Amino acid sequence: MKPSVQLRSQSGFTLLEVILAVTILASLSILTTQAISRALKSRTKIQAEVDDVSALRDAIRMIRTDINMAFHHRDFEKEINDLANKPATTQRQNPAAPGVPPTPPAGQQATNQPQRQTKREDPTTQFVGADTQLDFVTMNTGRLSSSTLQADFIEVGYSVKNCNNLSTGTSSPCLYRRTQNILDDDVKTGGNDMVMLENVTEFKMRYIGEGKQDWVSTWSSAPNSPDAGTRGKFPDAVEVSLSIEREIDKKQRTFSMQLVIPLHFPNNPPARTGTSANTGNSSGNMLPDTGDGFEQ
Repeated sequence: MKPSVQLRSQSGFTLLEVILAVTILASLSILTTQAISRALKSRTKIQAEVDDVSALRDAIRMIRTDINMAFHHRDFEKEINDLANKPATTQRQNPAAPGVPPTPPAGQQATNQPQRQTKREDPTTQFVGADTQLDFVTMNTGRLSSSTLQADFIEVGYSVKNCNNLSTGTSSPCLYRRTQNILDDDVKTGGNDMVMLENVTEFKMRYIGEGKQDWVSTWSSAPNSPDAGTRGKFPDAVEVSLSIEREIDKKQRTFSMQLVIPLHFPNNPPARTGTSANTGNSSGNMLPDTGDGFEQ
């Protein structure tokens, strides 16, 4: 008898099963790659928006600090002396006591009184603003080194001019901050400019203060200002509107902020008797910040 041969069943994948498995793996790989690509694009888009909003907030924060700490110099000693030396309209003539020298009239100094040896020069502090440019004196300053010759206040100015982007080589409107450590008679010139923000589409300001019924587009405290209501005075608050525009994912996106910034201490002279100012606040009052807005 011949020995019986036992057949064993062979296990394995058929060609159809292999093709289905490869197709499923390829589909999963493609879907995973697309999901990762979309996530990276979304991350780049969100990061660009975050960078633009952060730069816009930083610029607004710097403008707010400068305006909050605007410095208006007034020589109170000189004002008191002028008031004391002002001749009175009516004076009582009292006879001097025996042995007591007569009091010199108002406005005259004794001959033996020491005189000031050096002439006193008061700093010229002005606040000159238009709808697209602002120049004033602020105490928001710091010394880069202890040997730097500067006072506790500086000239600062904001304006929009074209600048070139070093990475792209394109030109766009940019927000500049100008600073000068030494004060001079013209608060709008001198100093060094620094770019704060690129792709600026809007930079507008409005002002309000004592004697103004509504917001105005210009303010000048210069002695030669044609507006007697602002001459020698700083505003109570400044409204700043700032917008930038950038192309993200082939779409133009606009980011805007608007803020009402009060001056902490306008230090304006008191209003004359008989004048009325229905602005709801005096020159020494502080207006609260209304917050800032973000709009896409």
